[in-house]
This record gives sequence, structure tokens and C-alpha cells, in this order.
Amino acid sequence: MNQTAEPNILYQEANPYGSLTAYLEDDGRTVYLYLQAEESPDFAIKSVWICNRIDAPKTRTDLDLRSGLAPFLTEEEVTDPKGQPEFDPKEIHFIWSEEGNGVSLFYKEELIAYLPPWSGIKGFHGYSKFAKMDTITAYPLGNTEFGVIPDRINQDRNFWEYRSTKGIWKNIQESRLAYLEYVFGKHDKYWSADGGKYPQLGIVRFAPKNMPGVYVYSTVGMSAQNLPSVELYRKDYENYARIELVCAVKVSDEDRSESWVPHQIGEIIRYPWVIGKWFGHGHSIAMSRRDPEALYLSFSSLVIREIGKEEGFPELTELKSERGNPIKFLAMIPVSEEERVFIEEKGAEEFFSLLDSTQSKWIHNPERQSTI
Repeated sequence: MNQTAEPNILYQEANPYGSLTAYLEDDGRTVYLYLQAEESPDFAIKSVWICNRIDAPKTRTDLDLRSGLAPFLTEEEVTDPKGQPEFDPKEIHFIWSEEGNGVSLFYKEELIAYLPPWSGIKGFHGYSKFAKMDTITAYPLGNTEFGVIPDRINQDRNFWEYRSTKGIWKNIQESRLAYLEYVFGKHDKYWSADGGKYPQLGIVRFAPKNMPGVYVYSTVGMSAQNLPSVELYRKDYENYARIELVCAVKVSDEDRSESWVPHQIGEIIRYPWVIGKWFGHGHSIAMSRRDPEALYLSFSSLVIREIGKEEGFPELTELKSERGNPIKFLAMIPVSEEERVFIEEKGAEEFFSLLDSTQSKWIHNPERQSTI
């Protein structure tokens, strides 16, 4: 049996969002693909066995698993019991999932392994071409050209090729702005909100003529890519994975909304892809900016509410993504700490019901009193 070598990173690459890094490591016994976070402390490192570099032993003992070394697979668990030759780093290629939280490994243009977004759940790791059966650190990849996994990876490939097309951000930006202006009229301010990083993002402000005394702030570009992790919670995730955030506020003659709203949105606009979590109806986000117009309450969190077709909401339910999937507009409503605790204990729907009896469904009134 070959001696264990110092682990060698054959290839390493960060996802386009700069939030996760994947690397392929060879320790002389095995080759594993790893995925680790750059900024999220809650993200547990994920891994999938790619192949054995040694001839597969017939058995694996508890001592092998406690050795601190990456586990090898046994003779009955692999498609070929012979150790695989060393990978040529020049022939290694990654394709990232659209959400940036999964990665597929290609070697010499052939799909070798897939570490999906659901890696790490219930002891599951990922898929490898060299796995013959479901094992402790890899499941069989199956057909590498046709089927659910290759189709999904091709969809990811097509997405990144599309996003790299010259001028595509301008098209995305203009389509969102055109839809928002159809609803709210011409925008009066626009801020770039991506800090020069991917994905391209903006914040836009409207002063709708039919809504005197109200400014509407909206993100532009969040809906150009799927939110990560939605599919872990919803089977029909493609209906919830594309969003834009909206924050509408009543303003006084002094109007200090610009001192906090665009800054607050700017601080969370990249959050899903940096942290790997999604925004959805009923979720809450801690506020880092103070509303200077607040009169009776100290607003500490934003509760997210989906803008629907019901009376009292603006008509923001018809926009589709470039793939034809629905784009949901989510209103962010500032709440006090007491209200946040109420939402946590009683649920968002009960809070929204109380809010609707005295306030707008989606427009923040800084002078309102507590709803509970």
C-alpha cells in the first residue's frame, strides 16, 4: 500500500460571488473535493470522495475512520479497485452552480464528480464517477451525459455563459427598471450597490405621483440569479428563488430616508450569496441603520413580506426572469424588538394581520405605534 503523502492541493477556485472556495486535494491515498466558506462562520466545510489513489483495500476498520485521514473506499464500493493515476492540474475544471453553493468537477472535459448544494445534509456528501454504491463519503454519479445531474450542470454552464455575454447586465438592469417605472413612474435616483463585485446590483428610488409623501426604494439585479438554499426548504424552489427587495417609507417635509434606507439595503443586498442563505416571506433581518424619523418605536429588524395580488399591494407580480420563472418582490417592513419577538412566537401572518388593521400592508410609517 502506498504511504500517505503530504496533502497536495491540485486545483483551487473561488465561486463567482467570492463566498466559497472549492479545492481538489490528493493525499497519496485518496482524492477529495472540498468546499469551504470565506466569510460565513456558520458554513461547515463540505467534501466528497473522488477516487482512491491506492488499490482499494477489501475492508475499512474503525481505526481507519479515526485516523484523521480522509477515508478511502473499499474494493466493493468502487467501480475500479485499482488506484487511479495522479490528476493533471491543467486538465481540471470546475463549473459552479448558479447559486454558487455547489460545484461540479470535470477532468479532461469529462464530468467526474458533483458536490451539490444539499451536500452535508443527513450525512450526504456528493456524487463520484468512481463510486459503485452509496458509501460514507460518495454516491454513484451515474450517467455523466444524460439525466438529472448532467442536465442541472448543463443549466449551470448555460447560466454562466449567458452572464458572461457582453452587455448582459445592461439588459438585465433595463428590464427591471422598465417594469418598476411602469408601476411607479420614472425613477429619480439610482445607486450602484455591488461594490465592483459580482453580481452586479443597484438600488433605485421612486417618488410615485399617486403616492404623495412616499418614497419607494427597490433593488435592481437580485433577481438575475437564484438565491442559494431555497431548494433545501421548498420543492417548487424555482418559484421563490428570484427576488427583488422593496422598502417604501412615508417621509416628512425634512425627509431623512436617504440617510438610512439605501444604506440599509446596500448592506444586505449581497447577503444571500455571501452567507449562503435566502430571503423569503416571514423572514426577519437585523437592522444596522436607525430610522431618524422614528417617533414612538425603536425599529430594530426588518420583517419580509411578499407583495401579492391582494388589494393594498402595488402591481408587482408579473415580472419574469430571463428563464421565464416568476420574480417575487419582497417588502421590508421595519419592526421593533417587541414585534420581532411576537413574530418569532406567534408567526408572521398574525403580525401582518394586526399591522393591516391599522397600517399599510407594505409602506413603513416611522410615526406608527406598536401593533401588539
